[in-house]
Amino acid sequence: MIRLVSTFNALLHASDQLQLEKPTPQLLTEIIDAGVVRPVDTEPLNFWFARYLTIRQELWDLINDCLEAGNRIAHGLTDEQVWSHFVIGYSAACLLIRNDQQFLFEVSSHSVLQRKFNEAVPEYRIPRKQYTEIFSAFVDGGDALRIYEAVHDAKRNRDMLEKLRDDDVVGALASRLPEFETWLDPSKRTYFQRLLSFLSHKWRRKSVVVLNNMLSSAVENVGRAASEIQLPLEKRVTPDICHEVSAFLQPGDVIVTRHDTAFTNLFLPGFWPHAALYVGTVRQRESLGITVDKRINSTWTHDKCVLEALKDGVRFRPLEQTLAVDNFLVLRPSLNQAELRTGIERVVLHEGKPYNYDFDFFGSERLVCSEVIYRAFDGLGSIKFPLLERAGRHTLSPEDIVEYAFNSDAMQVMGIYGFNISRTQFITGERAEQLARLSVAGQPE
Repeated sequence: MIRLVSTFNALLHASDQLQLEKPTPQLLTEIIDAGVVRPVDTEPLNFWFARYLTIRQELWDLINDCLEAGNRIAHGLTDEQVWSHFVIGYSAACLLIRNDQQFLFEVSSHSVLQRKFNEAVPEYRIPRKQYTEIFSAFVDGGDALRIYEAVHDAKRNRDMLEKLRDDDVVGALASRLPEFETWLDPSKRTYFQRLLSFLSHKWRRKSVVVLNNMLSSAVENVGRAASEIQLPLEKRVTPDICHEVSAFLQPGDVIVTRHDTAFTNLFLPGFWPHAALYVGTVRQRESLGITVDKRINSTWTHDKCVLEALKDGVRFRPLEQTLAVDNFLVLRPSLNQAELRTGIERVVLHEGKPYNYDFDFFGSERLVCSEVIYRAFDGLGSIKFPLLERAGRHTLSPEDIVEYAFNSDAMQVMGIYGFNISRTQFITGERAEQLARLSVAGQPE
């Protein structure tokens, strides 16, 4: 029983810390107003949510341990021993409800955040639909009834609980039960209000998911078909140019590309329809002090130095594959080494995810090409990419990134090849930006 009490005290302390470190009202308001969770806010939200889920599971384990250990028949316990286990389990149940109420009605009170907490987070081993599962459990009629019965058991046996205040093991918890019980709200009215809220959430999400699935399926079919249409023409970028550029590139550089004859150019906005991130060679990675886990380390090897989202998903690829194009532009973010390291370390965690054919930047379970750049650098230094609403989705096209470089000091145009006078040579410096502006403006070559 001492172990059970120690476990509860540790979880109470962890829950108090969780409450102190929960996302601030200002942050939540900014997310709700923006309608999207930006990359700079994703990591602290995921970290807090992972801790909350861990504590929640530990509290359930403690409650079940108390139920098993407090079984009078199985263990031949006295009344006092049974009620001692009740005190621990009841305290854990109160704490569980306090934490769940904080998550459901303070942190994730808006549909934008509810949608975010329903996403899978593989790096924290968080499966999909966690918000819905927790809300469902919170308003479950059976659970509500059990809590109601526990409250009445405590009231009916208040004399025994008062007596346990002097117990050497559970006395401190028994003394705090009135405080813990303030976290409960067993009223039927509140229960039904929350049940209606949950049903509203379920209906709203079901409608959105059905519509999104229909749209995503249509867009994906078109996108896949378009990406398969390739004319067998020789690309303008030669092996010599690729070799020259490989010596020029630095980790964090953004490579924006174009195929002159790609069918996808017809429905992707602007002159520049694709983007990839140069993350560097293994030697450059080590020189920058970038640390990655074993899985990433096993895939980011040999000549693979570009992180790029194509129809087969987000993968590390050789530079020669990325530059098998007719035109390319190099942008360099204005970040120091620590910021570059942070950006690259956080974006490579997305390696292996599928391609995002519906171009929706809200979630990170699937990524489109420009989203790799967005999830690497948004929120670092002075970089804040302007997400634009297209077809009801927050998006950022590769050409949006190019124009952002023109209109801010957050990124610089470093070089261009394939457009106008750069058809035969890789041009850098001010002339490169002039050519890039001409390409975006639709000037003839």
